[in-house]
Amino acid sequence: MEYTFTEKDEKRLITLEGSFNFRDLGGYKTKSGRTVKWGRVFRSGDLSKVTANDLKKLEQLGIKTICDLRSQDEVEKMPDPLLANVRALHVPVIPNDDETMVRQVGDLAEVQREWLTNPGDMLTYMNKKMVIFAEAYKTLFRSLLNYPEEPLLFHCAAGKDRTGVVAALILSLLDIDRETILEDYLLTNLSKEKMRQQLAGSDLDAFSHLSGEAIEAMLEPRAEYIEAFFVELEHHYGTVKHYFERAIGLTEDEMNQLRENLLEP
Repeated sequence: MEYTFTEKDEKRLITLEGSFNFRDLGGYKTKSGRTVKWGRVFRSGDLSKVTANDLKKLEQLGIKTICDLRSQDEVEKMPDPLLANVRALHVPVIPNDDETMVRQVGDLAEVQREWLTNPGDMLTYMNKKMVIFAEAYKTLFRSLLNYPEEPLLFHCAAGKDRTGVVAALILSLLDIDRETILEDYLLTNLSKEKMRQQLAGSDLDAFSHLSGEAIEAMLEPRAEYIEAFFVELEHHYGTVKHYFERAIGLTEDEMNQLRENLLEP
């Protein structure tokens, strides 16, 4: 899917010195013509290297909840800053322990081989598998319900796949059309160079064994990744609404309340 970035897209991107891919989900139009409120829900990449200036900006944005979608290993190696008066929620989308990983995504050795040989296919597969991690999404949506007036930020490492899935679910709940959701996903391209620089300077050795092709596949948002998530979701649940009801556990009243909380009148 080709997408031409607009001036409005550039405004959506919030620049931080020590992070990347930080964006406001506001401003999108629903199918019925309502608008997502600005300054209520934010998405980003890794926050472990934010500067004092960045922390001031987070404070100015009024963020009161940060949902970290990364695994326990990632959190321990590159922890988020502890911020006064900010609720920190660890809601790992992909589990950390091998037993759970084998049960949910398959043989680990095969997964690792696929990363090396077919990185794009592997990311498509992993995005499909993110349908099963509804427990993490449940925590995030409950927070949006419980604190309706407080801005929330969610992030993973690159702010692309796990974060992209959560953003897609939020926008779907708000009745944003699928094409716009894909366009939002592709806005990660605006941050790709900064992501590459931060990855090159990372203290983690997790990427040292990967080829340049694999790293590029990790950095680049491709429409087929997020489309694979929706195909898998609809295969198992029929509709996004059914997924919210059966997997995430939201009632119709709660879904309507979230829309009222996050959309302009």
